[in-house]
Amino acid sequence: MSSIEPSEVKIKELISLFDKKQFDELLKLSNELLYNFPKSILLQNIQGVVHTELKNYKLAKDLFIKVVDLNPKYTDGYYNLANIFIKLNEEEKAIENYKEVIKLDKNYFKAHNNLGNIYRRKGLNKKAIECYLSTLEINSNYKIAYYNLAGVLQFYIINEENNFKENKNISDLEILCLSCYEPLTNFDWSNKIKFSNRLKEIFELHLNQCKIENQISNSIKSISKVKDRVSLNVKKQYEENPYPRWENIGLSIEPRNIKDVISDSDLKLDLKKITNCDSPEILIAGCGTGQHAITTASKYKKSKILALDLSFKSLSYAKRKANELGIKNIEFVQGDILDLESIDRKFDIIESVGVLHHMDNPHKGWKILTSCLNNDSLMLIGLYSEKARQHIAYIKDKIDKLKLQSSYSNIIKFRKDLIEHNNDKWNAIKSSPDFYTLSGVRDLLFHVQEHRFTISKIKKNLDELGLVFLGFDDRLVIENFRKIYNKKSNLYDLDKWQEYENYNPRIFASMYQFWCKKL
Repeated sequence: MSSIEPSEVKIKELISLFDKKQFDELLKLSNELLYNFPKSILLQNIQGVVHTELKNYKLAKDLFIKVVDLNPKYTDGYYNLANIFIKLNEEEKAIENYKEVIKLDKNYFKAHNNLGNIYRRKGLNKKAIECYLSTLEINSNYKIAYYNLAGVLQFYIINEENNFKENKNISDLEILCLSCYEPLTNFDWSNKIKFSNRLKEIFELHLNQCKIENQISNSIKSISKVKDRVSLNVKKQYEENPYPRWENIGLSIEPRNIKDVISDSDLKLDLKKITNCDSPEILIAGCGTGQHAITTASKYKKSKILALDLSFKSLSYAKRKANELGIKNIEFVQGDILDLESIDRKFDIIESVGVLHHMDNPHKGWKILTSCLNNDSLMLIGLYSEKARQHIAYIKDKIDKLKLQSSYSNIIKFRKDLIEHNNDKWNAIKSSPDFYTLSGVRDLLFHVQEHRFTISKIKKNLDELGLVFLGFDDRLVIENFRKIYNKKSNLYDLDKWQEYENYNPRIFASMYQFWCKKL
């Protein structure tokens, strides 16, 4: 500490008095110290802060002006002075001082944020957004800036007529803001945008990837024309909103044969009776955007994957991702599970997760899958749980009663209502990541077809299809189950699992995922 400043001990004493809000004692002590340290920046500054707290704004202003006169490079002095000018409704002087702070220290994020607040009040939304983005670029954990940015974005309107149809320049910021709300390909002028280097990722995500997927779509074959009414509606949904849109995925380091992969699972089966062909044929029935199919393709050695889905858009997304990851053992085909028998093929493994419950008759679809299964081969099934999705069923019932169609505006408005109303039966849905994307919330709450199962219903279907339950696939679920039912035989007893779910209704919040095989 320089000789013009009091000792560190005295400064700490002043700060302690401030924290305790003992302002009279603080001012008395600081005045005594100023007698010996008349050019102390710290003493003048802390007195200014105290008078700000006491709402003596003009006195505080004089003190902060003295501070920056004593040290023209003291950023906190300019920041405090700017804050005082806001209190005194002198916004232009506040702007001048916030800019001085940023000039001295470009990483002073609170100055960027407060400057944004002034621009927002003045209706200069574009400038405000730039300030909030600068704040978050410096400190991505500053929650206030997120709140402020969200507030200004609600009223920020890009003038499409003026900027695009008349070919006027539009800023990177405006393109970035718009891309947060809608795919740029929804606008017929999107091919006129000149992307800067800063927007390479937006160009890739919104335009280039879409172009690639359109090209891929033309090369995807169909097994038959979809005829079932529900299948057609499901196809339409996923053509409009492929789900999920994903970027990264965990792949197996080294592919292995079927027996080695299955041995990692705690299934009730004799590995000697499991097919171990050199090049297993695997069906992914309802592959969606490809996460499941690509993961499986990386898992099984020399496997040949047939990935089937109703939606060309989803398949195009999946094939693009497979190409990017260098996965070459998947054949992506469009078609309906109901038409699978027409291809006259048998498979060593069939996996269908999150699909059957979206069919008009899940049992019928499951029966067709069973008919495509080789003897001594395995099937992985994933189905929604009735108990785990009670809160979703409640909301879907509300949507049905309101007769809401799954249009963009209806989905956005209804989600806004869910967020703003503090309803205990609605609040649980807000923790789902799918709630915060259009394709996600449509799949979650506005799906055109959804069945939910209980363990007793699963047991009945297995019996009718001649399938035997081999065990659940979720390790965490199994570990929790074992804490109560510690006999190994209990793992394969669906009655025990039903009992367990009765006491833990959210245990299958994701889905029932289990393995089975022909008797």
